[in-house]
Amino acid sequence: MPLIRHNTFRNPSNGGGLPNVPLANAAGSLAPAQGDHLFGDIMGAIGTAMQHIFGGGALWQQRLQAYDSVLASLWRELNGVDLGHSATPPIVQRTGAPEPDEHSHMFGGYSARLQWRLCEIVCTGFEAGVESRKIGGATHAWKRAVLADFDNLMDHLVDSDALAFYLVTPTAERRANPANVRHTAISLAAATTYIRDLRGNGNAAATRARANVSQVLGNYAMLRNSLAGLLTRLDGNTKKYHPATQETAATWKTETSGS
Repeated sequence: MPLIRHNTFRNPSNGGGLPNVPLANAAGSLAPAQGDHLFGDIMGAIGTAMQHIFGGGALWQQRLQAYDSVLASLWRELNGVDLGHSATPPIVQRTGAPEPDEHSHMFGGYSARLQWRLCEIVCTGFEAGVESRKIGGATHAWKRAVLADFDNLMDHLVDSDALAFYLVTPTAERRANPANVRHTAISLAAATTYIRDLRGNGNAAATRARANVSQVLGNYAMLRNSLAGLLTRLDGNTKKYHPATQETAATWKTETSGS
């Protein structure tokens, strides 16, 4: 099975080439109304790519189910895991001026690259006058590239400034300090080490916050294998569907070219 490359038709992630590697010094200043999330929204990033792959819209998960029921089950299970964006996520509320936000910038940039890689197996075009999207088998090189971009994303998972403040005073509101705070992005491993080495202050709320964040970090530690499982289920014959009519074709199309 060949890799269906992005240059056959437009990559549905952004219509162009692989987004550039984000640069920390290009980060802008932000004051998010919802507060500073400790963790980037990895499931949001992957979920957006999945919707690109399966056509989006209200029925995209039905098309996912029709494509591969095991893949659909894996996706549902993964969405049930707390990855720091549940109903009560760890967030630091902030007041004052916007601050340089490297975490948001870097995580967003690497998310775009991961989404593009995932969507590289998608080819859009027209067949008998109807739009057809083909979800195809992928090479081992493609899988390695997707997981490498995932690793880059995990290296920029956590907002270091939000983490440090939340673990000590999880219920407090922080006053912005744009001259000294840049919201540096740190890795899953670095965040785990930071919590391990942090001395407790005896405060019950801080103790609960530490346990909560540690649990989420543990869930992230298993995420790479889960993503690899999803990629395996995307590796197979090509099934066609027509997003314009919200119908899933019952036939399979086998690609025969060799690479």
